[in-house]
Amino acid sequence: MIDVTTNGDFEVAFNLKRPQPALLALLASGYTPVYPCHVSPGDMRTKPIGTGPFKFVEFKANESIKLIRNPDYWKKGLPHLDGIEFTIIPNRSTRYSGVRRRQVRHDVSDRGHRSRCSRTSRRRRRTRYAWSSRSTSAPTSSSTRPRRRLTISDIRRAMALALDRKAFVSILFEGQADIGGTMLPAPGGLWAMPKEMLETIPGYGPDVKANREEARKLMQKAGYGPDKHLQVKVSTRNIPVYRDPPLS
Repeated sequence: MIDVTTNGDFEVAFNLKRPQPALLALLASGYTPVYPCHVSPGDMRTKPIGTGPFKFVEFKANESIKLIRNPDYWKKGLPHLDGIEFTIIPNRSTRYSGVRRRQVRHDVSDRGHRSRCSRTSRRRRRTRYAWSSRSTSAPTSSSTRPRRRLTISDIRRAMALALDRKAFVSILFEGQADIGGTMLPAPGGLWAMPKEMLETIPGYGPDVKANREEARKLMQKAGYGPDKHLQVKVSTRNIPVYRDPPLS
């Protein structure tokens, strides 16, 4: 990023050093907040400011977050709530125990944050909870990086082709999820890429066997095969929702 310029009250331009195709997706996803440069990242972590429907009141680490209605919210008449209080329960078992005892609302978590063991246990008890099956906060990806930096587009394409995304859905979410791109898939995601367009992206086509055959050819072209493997290191966040998938 070089700088940001404004043109009136409703237009802003982000001037980049080089093309970044993911910029719009990052801005739309909610994980790229824009805030005044005079506010330090440290202050934003403890006393955030913004133009959202609620204003920050208090944050207690591993305990709670309190918000109140923002009277200056740009959508007149909203929000309808006077405030929100989030209870933070770091331990996953304690969290679900609270749900079962009706001490915590059942929509505080979703499939992506439950272990396979807890899902199986819930089915056996036939507990009636409306767990979300189309998670917006489930782990969408982990970065897979070769040990040495590779700029060969064929290898990147081969790695994308080799992944069986349908198997991820079947194993991690027991079939109760949808394959999507960068943004949340339909019907939950309003910005979702149409299915016919999504399937044109390398690795997203329904014919997994054909995808992998193409991947093998690309790897052989790059000099890799059964006698010469490409070593990769998978890195991810050190929290259960990201650690569990490799164990499933």
